[in-house]
Amino acid sequence: MQNNKNRIYAGRNVVFVSTVAISTLLFALGTHAEQADTSLDTLFPHSFPLTQTGSGSLTVAADLGGVQSEFLLDTGASLITVSPELFAKLNRLGSAVKVRKVAARTAGGRLRALDVYRVERFVLGDNCELGPVEVAVMRSGGRNLLGLAALQQAAPFAVSTTPPALGLARCGKAASIAAL
Repeated sequence: MQNNKNRIYAGRNVVFVSTVAISTLLFALGTHAEQADTSLDTLFPHSFPLTQTGSGSLTVAADLGGVQSEFLLDTGASLITVSPELFAKLNRLGSAVKVRKVAARTAGGRLRALDVYRVERFVLGDNCELGPVEVAVMRSGGRNLLGLAALQQAAPFAVSTTPPALGLARCGKAASIAAL
């Protein structure tokens, strides 16, 4: 499928979304991994395995400010959000600097004021440095969420469901420069 207006390209088990169409990430519905004729490894220079949870959500391992953690891939979130537990670890390391407050609508529809912090280093997988990122701190509970703002730094990107993987076009300085 190719839609020139939105620049969306789809293979059998992979959806590729250009920076023009980042507002919504599409998931391709594949039937079997052995039928996949396109893998993220061949389409993107950087590819990372995703872990599928029991509920079907996808998570990715990352290092935020020197702290290893799992982040739920959440295309409905704009910012990276972190749990109070992860924030406490970042705070102990001196990795987070408060930059502003934002009003955010939660998945439950409530409007909340959240503190936003700048963290100088965010690394997906073992070596995909996205540079400095802004993170919002959830006041209670919750999971660490990887929102579109961070993914846009490495766009274009794609998500494969069979096998679960995240493909990124850019890492390192190119990703940070593109985000400016």
